[in-house]
Order: sequence, then structure tokens, then C-alpha cells
Amino acid sequence: MLTNSEQRIEDLQDKFRRMKLSSYVWKIFRFAFLLGISYIFLFPVLYMITIAFRSPEAVNDPSSVWIPREISLESIRYTMDMLKYWTSVKQTMIITVTSTIAALISSSLVGYGFARFKFREKNIMFMLLVLTIIVPPQTIAISSFMNFRFFDFFGAMKLLHNIIPGIPDHISLIDTPWTFIMPSLFAAGLRSGLFVFIFRQFFQGMPKDLEEAAKIDGCNSFKTFVQIMLPLAKPAIITVLLFSFIWHWNDFYLSATYYYTDMPISVMLNMVKSLLYDLGVIDHTNTPDQIRTYLQAGSLLTILPPLLLYIVTQKFFTESIERTGIVG
Repeated sequence: MLTNSEQRIEDLQDKFRRMKLSSYVWKIFRFAFLLGISYIFLFPVLYMITIAFRSPEAVNDPSSVWIPREISLESIRYTMDMLKYWTSVKQTMIITVTSTIAALISSSLVGYGFARFKFREKNIMFMLLVLTIIVPPQTIAISSFMNFRFFDFFGAMKLLHNIIPGIPDHISLIDTPWTFIMPSLFAAGLRSGLFVFIFRQFFQGMPKDLEEAAKIDGCNSFKTFVQIMLPLAKPAIITVLLFSFIWHWNDFYLSATYYYTDMPISVMLNMVKSLLYDLGVIDHTNTPDQIRTYLQAGSLLTILPPLLLYIVTQKFFTESIERTGIVG
């Protein structure tokens, strides 16, 4: 018969074994759950890869569902030609990089102003800023197109035209990267309202002692922003940089509205099927499954640059999201 102390030890050991067993069960459940969620998100990419690297004739091969018997670059090669891949990627990269840099500069300045300065109608202006996040770009697409098609900077060109008749009274910015860069410079570009909100939330969470110390050292507001606050805003900068890059890269509506020649990659991808028909690469004898190989190849080529960027920066991106104040 067990003594009281031995019984207590036995009970503690049983409790420890139950806790250890429940810990193992929880780990297995968590692993299975994360594996299932990962499969849901990764399935389209895995499917895209396995279809893109097989020939159109072998797309329905029942003996190779995920791993093709023979890797073929036929779909990749034809789709790159249809997309004018390097030209369209170059055009998209110009739009994306320049607009992202412009959005970083302007939205950080505006966000800092909303976070730290007091001025009349500040709350109303911030409310209007939030509305720009809600309002879809389609509602102002026509007016924006007309402004860029007949661009006249505050009437200066029309004034010069009246003085010097040889100077045109307007210029057209359509089919140029300025249709994206110029709004970004004034914190009115693609998703700029959200970027301003991110910077505002981040700067509001920083101690005011930093600015007071900089003021004592003789720094003015702009110098304090550039030398003190901006270097500390690395998490917000990385978040805005990645969001802006992805959204500008994937934008279709505005790109299709503003561009007619040397179109960005997202617009070219939408035209792949019709271009394949026009050039005789496919015809009506091809099955939908065979056509799908070209479409999946085009999709893979389109997402490849931002996918590589995310793979490289995903650690910094995850850490930055946690520190910008847009979650929780």
C-alpha cells in the first residue's frame, strides 16, 4: 500500500504524463492545421508551376498529375514572346519603382504631419484621407484620364501659349509613367491614403521626447523628421514599400486606362489568349486544357518578380507589420 507521499508523487507523475500527452496532441493538431492552411494558399502556385512546365499535348496525361514526365519550355517560350516580356517588365518596373519611391517620400511626410502637428481642420482633413481609402479608383478614372490627357500645370501652359503661340496649351501624359508618379508625389496615388495612415499610426506611437531633445539641439521640424524620426520608421517604410510595389505591379485597371503602347505586364497578361489566337499559336482545335498551359505560364512569369521580392524580404515584412500599428 502506498504512503501519502508516494501517492502524491504518483499523482504528479500521472499529471505530468497527461500534460505531456496533451502537448504532443496539440503540436500534431497545430502542425496539421498549418499544413492544411498552407496547402490552400500554395495550391494555386504549385498548380501554376506544374502546368506551365509541361507541353500543351501532355497537359492531360493521367500518369503525371503534379510532376510532368518531361519538362517542356514550349509554353514559357511562346508566352514570353506574346507578353513582350522584357519590354513589359521594364515598363512595369519603371512605374513600380518610381511610384513606390514617390509614395514613400510623400506619405511619410504627410503621415508625420498628421501625427505630430496641430492645425485647423486637422480632423476633417484626416477624415477625407480615410475616405480616399474607401473610394474605389474607378469613380475618378474618367476625370483623372481627362486631367492627364489635357495636362496644364495650374494653367501655366495656357498662359505661356497666349504669350508665345508656338508653345502648346497642354500636354498629354497618357502612355507615360507620369500618370502614376505624379499622384504618388502628392500622396494621392494608388493606395496612398493607406500609406499615410500607416505612417501616422507609427509616428503617433513614438515618444515626443525625441523631438524635444532634437529641438534643444537646434534641429528644426524638417531636420528632426529626416535625421531622427525617419531612420526609426524602418518597419513602416518596409511595409509601405512592399505594399506599394505589389499593388503597382499588379494594377490592371489604371494601367489599361492610361497605356496604349508598351503596356505593363498585367495588361499584357490579360491579352495573352487573344494574341495567341491572332498569331496562330493556338486555334479552335486546341482544347481548353491545352490553352491553359499558356495562361498558367503567363501568370507564373507575371508573379515571378514580386514573388522573389517577397521571399527575400518576408522576414522583415512580417516583423514590420507587427510594429506599424495596423493590426491588433
